Amino acid sequence: MVVAGLVGSLEIVSDDGTGEATEEVRSALEWAEAKAMAADGLTKSEIAKRLGINRRTAARLVDAVEPPSYSRPPAGSMLDSLEPVLRKLVEDFEDIRAPRVTEILRDDYGYQGSVDLVRKRLAVLRPRSERPAQKTGYRPGQVLQVDWAEMPTRPRVLGRERRIYALICSLPFSGAATAHFTFDMTLEAFLEGHVRAFDWLGGVPRECVYDNLRSAVARRERVEGRDKIHWNPRFSQLRGHYAFHAHACTPETPREKGSVENAVRYVKTGFWPARRFGSLAELDEVFAGWRDRVALPRRHATGRHIVADRFAHEREQLRPLPPVGFDAAGRRSSRVPGDGYLKFGRCFYRAPEAFIHQRVDLRWDRDRVWIEHHGRQVADYQRSYEHGIWLPAPRMRPEPPPVAELIPITGPTVIPPALSDYAELCA
Repeated sequence: MVVAGLVGSLEIVSDDGTGEATEEVRSALEWAEAKAMAADGLTKSEIAKRLGINRRTAARLVDAVEPPSYSRPPAGSMLDSLEPVLRKLVEDFEDIRAPRVTEILRDDYGYQGSVDLVRKRLAVLRPRSERPAQKTGYRPGQVLQVDWAEMPTRPRVLGRERRIYALICSLPFSGAATAHFTFDMTLEAFLEGHVRAFDWLGGVPRECVYDNLRSAVARRERVEGRDKIHWNPRFSQLRGHYAFHAHACTPETPREKGSVENAVRYVKTGFWPARRFGSLAELDEVFAGWRDRVALPRRHATGRHIVADRFAHEREQLRPLPPVGFDAAGRRSSRVPGDGYLKFGRCFYRAPEAFIHQRVDLRWDRDRVWIEHHGRQVADYQRSYEHGIWLPAPRMRPEPPPVAELIPITGPTVIPPALSDYAELCA
């Protein structure tokens, strides 16, 4: 008997005495039947007779600890002989793509295969570099993760269907999160969301993490093999005011801010469906009630802790708020026109008549629009999101005076003479 190879745990042997393997591979069903018969006490000769195989094959089936298997050796590829050329191209030109490689192979080496075959071989020779995932732990008050989210539906607010966005801020240590809702994702809304989040927290975390939001990251570039981040100047003012560090995640790597990603899903599925509100201020009240009544007392899905308990401890570890709040409102210097109305957001807001043709500062946040002159507020309005609204409404042109009623004048009644009288006179 000459051993020729292994199939699963079974050896392939030559049964004809010539020393050449017969390549006999038995099925898993025969192996199972042979094992069952051996357990019943049948001899190997009887097992071979019942299965119609020779005794040595039956013995191997009974002695094997796992079913037999067979794997066909991989067939060769027409690119095997060209692999040194492919490696050289990848080494010399890192960004070369499969269509160009195929063109070179066809023109210079007579390649007749497809582009897809080249693409698959390049994927093996040049695998994508992916960093291994790693579970990250956080200390209380260490990190606040921030991200924008668009709500799944467009409710009807102020007369028409509108997109609703939420700036969601999440604490990874406790799992507590809050949200600031807006109709847009402007820089002013981004900054105002931070101010409201810090006020709710009652302190400032050591570091805030962002997903390359344009409101935070103005530009990032590669310098000497390292990413250099240029922060938004207005955002840098917010950082300096509250004295926190900022970190921008690696592009297309959402796992670096998994806490806020989970908070976004929780708000979209646990809070948003079947909510009714007439304004963003009312939405704030609805969300605050749900957050304090449902979200904070819940048991965390992965940590299995009560969110409110950890959040109370985390609040104690936050840095104190600065004595003066940050001015996140937008600002625009304008000269008051002759009619006194300043345009903002497709609406018009009137400055007092005393400031016509003078330069003032138009200020705004999510809920208000006001006018300042040399730092003093001179007009204040509730912000309107409807188009073509004038606040206050223009004075209507007065109606012309009504036409005077005709007064009847009474006079003596004149009775004309009869025609017969004229006839007598003419005669």
